[in-house]
Amino acid sequence: MNTFHQKHRSGQALIEFALVALVLYMLVGAALTFGLWIYAAGQIQQAANVGARELSQTPLPFDSTLEAALNTPTVRQRIYDDRWLVIDLNQLEASDPGYNFFEDVVPEMPLLNQQLASLYIVDRFDDDNNPATADARLMRYPGALLTRTNAVSSPALTDKPWVAQQYAVQIPITVERAAGHNGGGGGGERIRWVDVVEEIDTEDLPEDNAGENPDPFSLENLNTDMQGVVALRIHYPAQSAWLSSYQDHGAFVPNGSDPNVADDAAVGIINGNNQAGSLIERPLIQTNSVGEEIYAGTYGGKYGLGIHGAMTSPELTDSGVGIRPYRRVLVSHAIFRREVFTSSSP
Repeated sequence: MNTFHQKHRSGQALIEFALVALVLYMLVGAALTFGLWIYAAGQIQQAANVGARELSQTPLPFDSTLEAALNTPTVRQRIYDDRWLVIDLNQLEASDPGYNFFEDVVPEMPLLNQQLASLYIVDRFDDDNNPATADARLMRYPGALLTRTNAVSSPALTDKPWVAQQYAVQIPITVERAAGHNGGGGGGERIRWVDVVEEIDTEDLPEDNAGENPDPFSLENLNTDMQGVVALRIHYPAQSAWLSSYQDHGAFVPNGSDPNVADDAAVGIINGNNQAGSLIERPLIQTNSVGEEIYAGTYGGKYGLGIHGAMTSPELTDSGVGIRPYRRVLVSHAIFRREVFTSSSP
């Protein structure tokens, strides 16, 4: 009799654990995800503050735009250089087999890049479509990886071959989604490209032809209320390795049948002229060394929008493909009044 009751209690505990395990898993995943995002938000805010403060105290032409300022050798060497957003780990290991990224590489970076370095991800992919050669291994800022169109020659980084200058990183902002398989949001995204670091203005916003505040960095800005101001914005694509993305039907409305399907072929770009280079063809579903098909991961795919294997039954996604990870683009701002000026730009 006692044995029967003990087995009954054991079975009851197992059922209870099965009922609460999924909820506990989701709570742990959410706690880790949002904890990391809170840290990331603090880092990009610190980076924006450092970048804006240093730019405000750097002697630059009074009529210079921020875009022009960010391309000057002085700013690239000391404050921010987008070439440092991608580090080639294969080259770094060849140069220094015993390297430590945060002790040997980060101190070499410009000041703003140093603040962003702790947010870098490790990215590995076949860059030449040749299984016989080693994959590219990069330590880089998250976002879309592109082959840079316009090479940057100054300041020269010839003594640092591990800075992967051939690549650029941009952030895709999802503007809207097309109708999906259930009439929800499972269709392809329409995206707008933004740079990791950019100026706060209204010049590049869709359907904005007012020309208001186009160049607040310049003393010749059309808006006289915003002249000689460093207005810096930094983007960080926060994408969860734990949580997946579903169509938003409103508060307390079930959306479990409307996942956002990962389909790079259906993505549309609304400002292709702002694209910094050529997209690298990186499939969302890859084949590993033993011939198994695997998902490309949280920041996988040529747009860096990622793919998850959760809830991928054919009933949900038509073909059983993966869905997008839960994603939010974090943004930080910093505004400083310029303090030092030089004569007009040549």
